[in-house]
Amino acid sequence: MSQTERIFFIDRTIREHGGIATAQIAGHFEVSPRQAKRDIEYMRDRLDAPIVWSRSHSRYEYSEPWDGLRFADETSFFAFAFLKAILGHYSYVPVVSEETIDLLKTKIGGRYAAIADKVYYELPDLERIDGETAFALCQSLLDAGALNISYTDARGEPSERRIVPLRLVNYAGKWYCVAFDSKSRELRTFAVARMEGPRQAPLPEFPLPGDAEIERYLFSSYGIFKGESLGTATLRFYGGAARAIRTQLWHRDQRLSPANIPADPDAIDLSLPAHDWTELLGRALRCGASCEVLAPPEFRLRWKNEIGKMGEMANDAQL
Repeated sequence: MSQTERIFFIDRTIREHGGIATAQIAGHFEVSPRQAKRDIEYMRDRLDAPIVWSRSHSRYEYSEPWDGLRFADETSFFAFAFLKAILGHYSYVPVVSEETIDLLKTKIGGRYAAIADKVYYELPDLERIDGETAFALCQSLLDAGALNISYTDARGEPSERRIVPLRLVNYAGKWYCVAFDSKSRELRTFAVARMEGPRQAPLPEFPLPGDAEIERYLFSSYGIFKGESLGTATLRFYGGAARAIRTQLWHRDQRLSPANIPADPDAIDLSLPAHDWTELLGRALRCGASCEVLAPPEFRLRWKNEIGKMGEMANDAQL
């Protein structure tokens, strides 16, 4: 059993029963009375717990009310177990050390460690990125430094860039770096998977944006960083998709309203600001016939054209 688990046990027992004896700790965890005494001393000296020996009751008690660990008992072990399960998937946390895993094992301890082996994280579109690139980006964030990178944009055009990484964002399973771009002298978003060969570089001789400007850039659009709004899109969902959409957040400013269709009482309309028709169209098509694009007209036309192309492909495949 880990010391963390013993300390939570000591705290909970004192709060619920008024006190605890070293023999009780030793017997419960099969450790020596001396080890139990060291746990008591750790709580007093390192955690500032007001724990004292009561001669009249022959046990350790709190000399005054103390809630330092009240909400950090079993919940903390569950949280540590989930963290360990996440760290087991390199795509979720691309910079992981063995020391981190060992530390979590120590923190969890005992029977709680088994939870991590029973929790799975699987996203079908999760993008893996190079560990050295991720490490270089984290180092730049830590040191507020610049990087020279080789970058290939969405059109396949290569370029050499000098950037100052400011935020790392995982959106829809893909990693992005929001950075100050020396070439444009503006905030730009770079897909981490399209970066190569990051090298440390001198900082550009331009003022960098502050936190407020960075946050406005991040949250100004659907898809986090797609530019100015193109308008409000409305999509109608039917059946199971309608029931599922009620628990999903596509945009912080989205609105849900009943479609009022007698044949499908579950049908619901989702309205949200749109900043990129392509991404939103992909989400609509993913739902197949359970999603209909209603507005605006240009977005509905894109949706109908895409369905038409798919129908032509299906017909050609039958020939």
